[in-house]
Amino acid sequence: MKVTYDKQISHSITKPKIAVIYTHFPHYRSAVFEAMSHSASYDYVFYYDPAGIEKTVASGPAAENHYPLTVRIWRGIMWQGGSISLARNPAFDGFIFLGNPFILSTWLAALLARQRGKPVYFWTHGWLRHETNAKAWLRRRFYRLADALMVYGARARTIGKAEGFDPASIHVIGNSLDYGAQKQAREAALANPDAKDDELPDKPFFLTVSRLVESVALDEAIAAMAQLSSGAALLVVGAGPKREALEAQAEALGVDVRFLGAIYEEARLAPLFLGARAVVSPGKVGLLAMHALAYGTPVITHDNLDRQMPEVEAIEPDVTGAFFRHGDVSDLARKMTTFLEYSEETRAAGRAAAIARIEERYTPDAQLAAITRALDTMIK
Repeated sequence: MKVTYDKQISHSITKPKIAVIYTHFPHYRSAVFEAMSHSASYDYVFYYDPAGIEKTVASGPAAENHYPLTVRIWRGIMWQGGSISLARNPAFDGFIFLGNPFILSTWLAALLARQRGKPVYFWTHGWLRHETNAKAWLRRRFYRLADALMVYGARARTIGKAEGFDPASIHVIGNSLDYGAQKQAREAALANPDAKDDELPDKPFFLTVSRLVESVALDEAIAAMAQLSSGAALLVVGAGPKREALEAQAEALGVDVRFLGAIYEEARLAPLFLGARAVVSPGKVGLLAMHALAYGTPVITHDNLDRQMPEVEAIEPDVTGAFFRHGDVSDLARKMTTFLEYSEETRAAGRAAAIARIEERYTPDAQLAAITRALDTMIK
């Protein structure tokens, strides 16, 4: 795609201009992109395909400093020709690319930008586990195209160091959701504790919020419910192809599992999070950890870090959540029982610790500060 820049780009007098090049604009990035747009240090311009790259990864709304950049896809391989034109453009002082090695155009665009002496950063999960296969080789080769990486978690930085990368070039920037909206919904719900909510059961309950697919392993949570000695319910927010099978499992075991369907409004989610003894995520936990902890709700998930997402690092055992042995339903039930037995004082302390954890590291403002520090190492 040919991109014209006459109206899009003008040199900033006071702030270095940074091109942020994504294939799409995920809705959960909206808050941090907005924070970046108001940065006092850098002038960010965002490029992505407004159509998204697939129906489950749709783009968010465009803003004044957002511009279209078409993506072409063939069998999982992506090409963004406009990024190569951007890499040549003298208006930019640095580049942040989505760090996906299957975007072939990024290989060339990153090389062109570096040849021109412009710093290149890859925004990426980084390493989730130690790898030894061909994909590991490809990842190493791709990451070395960048001057620096911006990764979600400290574990990725540790593994990257073991892979031979300079740890000073791996910047942990965390992840975030729209904490402002969550805080507003949380405070509104807490200010009106007597408000009637028909979705809340009249007994202790756990919560999960996820698309109902195999990888979520929600069947383990339902099986664990059958091993709880005290009466409790499990509320399930989400839709997906596994719902019918999970409903049948709950009915066969005679446990109280309530399927509420997909809910997106924070005002409806707030009382669910605030009332839950814990959020249960038997499979890998990602942004759900951010969402739950923003309401002060602890998170229970499995302990196999090689099968987890970076956001799991926000969970501190016995403070902001708990880990059960991967695949061990009985251990999951024991961890759930612990949260049923907590006193109100213990729950209040845990809620305060969870919210403090989010506000320290996992808000859009905290993420912007980390991105700024990363860019400062090479640009400022």
